Amino acid sequence: MTVTLGEHLPEINPPQESLGAEAPQVHRLPSAVLRIPVSVQVVIGTARLPLSQLAELKPGATVTLEEKIGAAAKVLVNGREVARGEIFVLEGDGERLGLTITEVVDDGQTAA
Repeated sequence: MTVTLGEHLPEINPPQESLGAEAPQVHRLPSAVLRIPVSVQVVIGTARLPLSQLAELKPGATVTLEEKIGAAAKVLVNGREVARGEIFVLEGDGERLGLTITEVVDDGQTAA
C-alpha cells in the first residue's frame, strides 16, 4: 500500500508558548535537516511465508496477516517504528486511505 502525505505537514517543533506551562524542552532542528527525505511506511499487517509459497502467489491469492481486525497500523520511518494509528477511508473518495495517529512511540521503545 502506498500512503501519500499531504503537501503541508504540521510543524514538527511547535513554539513553546503554544504548548502551555508544562511544555517539555523542544530543540529546533535546522531547516537543512528538515528537508532530508525519509522513507515512510504504514504497515497494516505482516505475514511469514516460505519462499516457495511466495513464489507461487498469483493475482487474487489470499495472504493471511498475523494482525487482527482493528489492530493499530504501524508507522515506520526508515524502518523504525515511530507511531501507531488507525486506517480510515477518506470521506468522498472511497479509493484512498488516510491514517489517524493514535500513539507516538517513545524514543526508549523498540519496534516489534
